[in-house]
Amino acid sequence: MLSGSLTLDAVASHFPERTVTVEERAAELGLNAAQTHLFRRIQGLDRMRIDPEMDLYDLLLPAAREALAAADPRSVRYLIYVHAAQEIGPSTVDPAREIRDALGLRDATAFALTHQSCAGGLSAIDTAGALLQADGDPSATALIVAGEKNYSRGTQVIYNACLLAEGAAACLVSWNGPGDPVRSFVARTHGEHSRPQRVQGAVANRIPEDRATLFGSVMKEAAARAGCDLADIQTVISTNSNIVFLGDMTQYMEFRPGMVFMDNVPRYSHCLAADPFINYVTLRDEKRLEPGRHQLFWTVGVGMTLAAMVITHVGGDR
Repeated sequence: MLSGSLTLDAVASHFPERTVTVEERAAELGLNAAQTHLFRRIQGLDRMRIDPEMDLYDLLLPAAREALAAADPRSVRYLIYVHAAQEIGPSTVDPAREIRDALGLRDATAFALTHQSCAGGLSAIDTAGALLQADGDPSATALIVAGEKNYSRGTQVIYNACLLAEGAAACLVSWNGPGDPVRSFVARTHGEHSRPQRVQGAVANRIPEDRATLFGSVMKEAAARAGCDLADIQTVISTNSNIVFLGDMTQYMEFRPGMVFMDNVPRYSHCLAADPFINYVTLRDEKRLEPGRHQLFWTVGVGMTLAAMVITHVGGDR
């Protein structure tokens, strides 16, 4: 087995060109004026990328190709496709294999992860690392691809919490590569919230101290496993659910102002399992991640799975 650190060697994102406002999207979905007001004025949404004419592979493949640009395709041992909605197409089609073949990675083992919903991206990194470590080939890599098309209305609006948009991301990982080392990973599933329609109310009804315990437990454990504490984290890179949710988390966890990245909520809205990678790319490209500083990915998936991962940013533009 390999020793050392799993590394995030390249991360890329991609969006449809078409942009719609909250008001335009609300009209498309038949939302009323009060709901539209809620999403803009309270939840902090503004614009999002949606293109009904773009198919799944047009959305996913550009990010995947960008992440692979500096890699030898023959090194890719695994391709993991992460999606939050369990039904994303006909049962006769395997999107993971379709993505693999379109990328020319015919020697890679391709499979999908879905049951942790939006927490699946971080779990996919951990899964890829375990597989690569067990294989023992120091030159091998794995490609994680995340993103999906929201075909049904049930996957376009989550309660009165967020409007789902379209965005994709890809992440190339290896052992002891040139990218950001992964210091720790923690995931916890709270099965009492396994019925999606009850999750929002169940979480919202918890008293603040209980919510801080629920959300903060995986963050604190991830920091501890990385040999630091939350005060050492530069940025919490989370999902783009809504400003209220992220603001409440900032308050409950007593994070310093600006520590939780929220700028992409009005830019892109919630892009399901791709959000953490999308936010990482934005922070990296805007030169807001300091080399040598710890960064904390934190996600919550309907179901309910909480996941956290600490990385150390080494710099660079990949």
